[in-house]
Parts: sequence; structure tokens; C-alpha cells
Amino acid sequence: MPISTKILTYKNDLFVSTRERVGNLELNAGALFVLPVLLLMTAIIIYPLGRTIWLSFHRVAGFTNEWIGLSNYMQVLTADWFFPILQQTAIWTGVTVAGQTLLGLVLALLLNTKFRGRAFVRGLMLLPWVTPGIVVAMIWSWMYHPRLGIINRILLDLGLIQDSIAWLAEPNFALYAVILAGIWKGFPFAMVMILAGLQDINPRLYLAAKIDGAPWYARFYHITLPGLAPVLKVVVLLSVIWTFNFFTLVLVLTGGGPAGASDILPHKVYTVSFAQFKFGLGAALAVILFLIMLVWMAVYAYMLRKQGGEL
Repeated sequence: MPISTKILTYKNDLFVSTRERVGNLELNAGALFVLPVLLLMTAIIIYPLGRTIWLSFHRVAGFTNEWIGLSNYMQVLTADWFFPILQQTAIWTGVTVAGQTLLGLVLALLLNTKFRGRAFVRGLMLLPWVTPGIVVAMIWSWMYHPRLGIINRILLDLGLIQDSIAWLAEPNFALYAVILAGIWKGFPFAMVMILAGLQDINPRLYLAAKIDGAPWYARFYHITLPGLAPVLKVVVLLSVIWTFNFFTLVLVLTGGGPAGASDILPHKVYTVSFAQFKFGLGAALAVILFLIMLVWMAVYAYMLRKQGGEL
């Protein structure tokens, strides 16, 4: 049989097979089960994203929209507040994620050991994670109170400070005060993930290392960290995404103040859009945030592939 005839026969068989599969009741039933999920994703993700991008090219005034092209983006990128707030956002995200991961690692190592009441302590450590962000912000607001807060009280009793400090009203302290609350809020996620990773490491590796005389830091560096590498990759990626977009603590604790010293980009989107009612400008800033996260994820994935790893 000539090759052209074989190709034609194969195409006809493929077409018939595809038509039969499309007409198959099982395939149609599967498509119907998937359809609600696709519609839900369209409603809560695709449409809002498309609408935001559309708004970013318009000046919104009441119920009228005027096409202005890239003017909103140029106004955002040339604003005197953009790059300082971008820097503060990077500090907020980087320091918070580093603190959450480090604290989660230390606590996971402690909770991976056997001691009386371990199950209760593990459950107790999840309290910050399950507590709503607004409640966490109110708790830390009371703790930071200049006169009634427990933080000033402890530091005064220890003699570390001579007078009460208004932590949330000082430009040099406000951002880092919010970061401390953010670390406390988010460390349980890292702790639980790392604890699960620790339990997957073969204990025989530690036994063999002890027999060979390896000290604890050598066992940690050569066994624990390599074993936790896949988990830490996921923890860092998700923590950066969540922390970058989480502005509840900033909104409640400082409102971005004093004088913008603790402001971050997601909070700026909120204030521009819903306090100043500049929806087009806010949409442009939101799209820039979205692009920043896309770049971060692309760079992170590239670095993992370069190191021979994957998510």
C-alpha cells in the first residue's frame, strides 16, 4: 500500500475515532462534570482579571469610561511614591517570608522530637494560622500600645528601653512592627509543611551518620536540608505569593503610615481604588502587581530548573 494511502487511512480512522469519542455518553458526562468548575473559574478569576485589565486603560468617572491608553500606567510608574513603596513591599515580603520559614523550621525540628504533650503543642501552634487576619491585627495593635501594650511593658521591665515607644507611629519601626506580626501570623504553615517533610526522611540516615561520628550540624546540613528541599521550595513559593498580596495587617495596624513608611503596593491599590475612587489608576497598579508576581514565578521556576529541581 502506498504511503499516501496509509496516511489517508490513518487520518480517516483518527477522525472516526475522535467522532465516536465525542459522541460517547461517558465523555459527555465527564465534560458536564467539568463544566461547573470552568464556569466558576471564569466567574471568579478570568472575568475579574480581564475587567481589571480593561479598566486600567480607562479613566473611570461615575458610570462613564474614557479610553486613555497607557496614561494610568505612566502615572503609576512616574509617581514619587511608587518606587519607595515597591522597596517597602520587597522588604515586607522578603523579611516576613524569611522569618516565617526560619521560625517554622526551628519549631518543626522541636516538634519532631518526642516529648509529653506533643500533640497538644502541635495543635496549639496552629492558632495564629487559623485566626482571622483582622483579629491578629487587633491583638498586635493592643500589644504595641505605647502605654498599655505588653511589648513596652516587658522591655521596660528588662531595662532595654527607658520610655515607652509608639511602635506603630515611628517611621523607623512601623514597617518592622507589622513584619513581626506577619511572621507570627504565617509561621504555622511553614511549620506544618516542614514537619511533614521531616517525617518523610528515613531515620536510618541519621543513625548511620551518628555511627560515623557526624555532629548534629553535619547531620542537619547533609541529611535534613537536602531532605526538606522539595518542601522548602513549595513553602517559599506559596508564602511569597500570600505575603505579597496580604495587606490586612498594614490596613489595620498602621494604614500605611506614618507618612507612608509602612505602605505596601496591595494596600496602595486599595487606597487608590476605594479611598480616592481612582478605579482606572488602581486597576493599572493591580495589573503591575500581577505582572510582578508572574515575573517572580517565572524567575523562581527558572532557578529551580537550572539547579536540576522542579516544583
